[in-house]
Amino acid sequence: MLVEFRNVFNFYDLEVVVRSKSEELYKRLNLDFSNFIVEDPSEVFLEIECFKESPPLDRIGNAKITRTSSNSITHDQGPIRFNNYFEQGLTIFDYDVEKSKIYSLDIEFLHELTYLIILSRVGKRLDLLGLHRIHAMGVQIGDVSCLCMFPMGGGKSTLLANLLNYDDVKIISDDSPLINTRGEFLNFAIRLGVAPELIKNIKNPDENIYSLTRRQYGKKELISLEGISNELASKSKRQVLIQGKRIKGSTSRLHKARLDQKIYSLMINMVIGIGLPMIFEYFWENGFTDFLRKSKIACLRFFAMIRVLFKSDFYIFETGDEPIKNAKILYEFLKEKS
Repeated sequence: MLVEFRNVFNFYDLEVVVRSKSEELYKRLNLDFSNFIVEDPSEVFLEIECFKESPPLDRIGNAKITRTSSNSITHDQGPIRFNNYFEQGLTIFDYDVEKSKIYSLDIEFLHELTYLIILSRVGKRLDLLGLHRIHAMGVQIGDVSCLCMFPMGGGKSTLLANLLNYDDVKIISDDSPLINTRGEFLNFAIRLGVAPELIKNIKNPDENIYSLTRRQYGKKELISLEGISNELASKSKRQVLIQGKRIKGSTSRLHKARLDQKIYSLMINMVIGIGLPMIFEYFWENGFTDFLRKSKIACLRFFAMIRVLFKSDFYIFETGDEPIKNAKILYEFLKEKS
C-alpha cells in the first residue's frame, strides 16, 4: 500500500492542504513554500488531491466547453470546472467547496499545475482581503523596503541573485510581494527562480537546489528559501518602488519617475497583474457573483495603487549589461537611503 503524503501551508491565515502518494511532489512543494509550512491545519481554505496517473478524461462527460486556449480546453458543469490539458493533464475544481483533483503522469506537469493552482486561488482570496500581489522582486536594506518591477526577461531575477550576495539584504519576495490597502509592502517569500551559480553561498545545495521543467517555458532552476542565508524582511519605515529598464552599454543610472510612468508601471504589474504566476482559468470564474468579486478586486487594487504612490519614492532604474555592477549601484542607493 502506497503511503499518502500531506503538505500543509498557511498563507496569511489561508490554509492549504495537498495530498498525494508522490514523495517527489511532497518534497518539491515543501521546497516551493518552505516559509509557509505548518504542522496541522485548523480551518482549511483550499484542498488539493494530486494523482500521478493518466488523466480520467471520461470524468468530463457532457460538461459544456466554455473556453479554449493554446494550453487547455475548459469545461464547466455547475460549480465544477474541468481543465483538459490536451490529455497530458486534467484538473477538476469544485468552486463551492474549494477542492481540486489534479491528474498527470508527468511529475513536472503535476508539480507545475499544483503550484499555480495554489497561487491562483490563494492570490484571489488575498485580493478580496485587501492583500494584492504585484509582479516584482522585493528586498529590504536597513529600514528601506524596495520593490523592483521589470518586464518579463528584463533581468529581475539576476538582479535579485546578485543583491543576495550582500549579507544585510533581506528578502521580501522573488516574484510576487504583497501590497495592502494602506500601501504597505508585505513579505510573500516563496522559492527563488534564480540561477544558483550567481549566489555565492547556498546552504545544503544538494537538497535546496532543484528544477522544474515547465510545459510552456522549459526548464527553470529553483532555490528553496531553506538554502538562502539572507533573512526575511519585515515592515519598514521607508518604501521605494523601481521600474527597471534595460539599456545598451555598461552605464546604469537611477532617476525619479514621472507621474505617468508611476501609474503605468503599477497598472501593469499590480492592478492588471501581468506576469504574476497563476492559471487564468482558476482565477476567472463564471457568473454574476464572480463578476462582482472581480469588480471588487479591481477597485481594491486601484485604491492600493493610489495609497502606495503617496507612500513610496519612485525611480526608473536603467540597467546596463553588467549585472554585478547593476546590483552594486542599487545596493548603494538603498543603503544611502536607509
